[in-house]
Amino acid sequence: MTTLIIRPAPSCYELVNRLHQAEIKALAAPLLSFSEGKDLPFISSLLNKQPRNSVVLAVSPRAIEYTSTQMKMQKFPWPKNLKYVAVGQKTAQAWESLCGIKASIPAKEDSEGLLAMRLFSNPKDLHIIILRGNNGRTLFGDTMAEKGSKIRYLETYQRHWEYKLLPSLVKQWRNNDVNTLIITSGEQLSLLCQTIPSKDLQWLKDCHILVPSKRIYNQAISLNFNKISCVDSASNHTLFNALKKMHKSGQSDDRPK
Repeated sequence: MTTLIIRPAPSCYELVNRLHQAEIKALAAPLLSFSEGKDLPFISSLLNKQPRNSVVLAVSPRAIEYTSTQMKMQKFPWPKNLKYVAVGQKTAQAWESLCGIKASIPAKEDSEGLLAMRLFSNPKDLHIIILRGNNGRTLFGDTMAEKGSKIRYLETYQRHWEYKLLPSLVKQWRNNDVNTLIITSGEQLSLLCQTIPSKDLQWLKDCHILVPSKRIYNQAISLNFNKISCVDSASNHTLFNALKKMHKSGQSDDRPK
């Protein structure tokens, strides 16, 4: 099998290189690029105004990278009287390595996992700042707002989908016998299905796709993908191990019968 890694750089290249070292065929597809978000200039002053024990939530390592760069330019330290939460392990590692912040992490790396954290068990009047990209998911924020929390979204970066390249890329992928895809976000999955040439859509849906969460798993079912595996994490380590196991034992379909 040849696996297509659909996730932003540099993570896609890191995973592809590791797969090649294990003699597993893989191609990188960094279909998203990024730029600075519109709220970056205001983050330092907003954090400084937050009540004690307010929560700062980062949804991705990229949110930390852009915010950290901005705050260093402004020579503003991360306030010590706030609580910090990262959606996943990789985001937490970025926070600690770049800023010295030790963030809490949910047991499951998604909005549902966040809502289950003890930190959010008393939501009334809790101030939460969410560092994210443009048009991010709002389930966590909407749910907490309904329970009385004060939610503020800050756009730290913008995503740019490279859809114009897709027709030529799909031809390349099919010529390389791609039959397995890793897709790490629901947005990527939706955009891929919406923008891929219609003549290639059935090929796409016949590929075995690996996704990082139950939410995206269910989304793939609704889009009529035939072979779906949920690995419960978007980390390259987990994805590598899943692909290595598949490579040894053959592909499987995790859809409940």
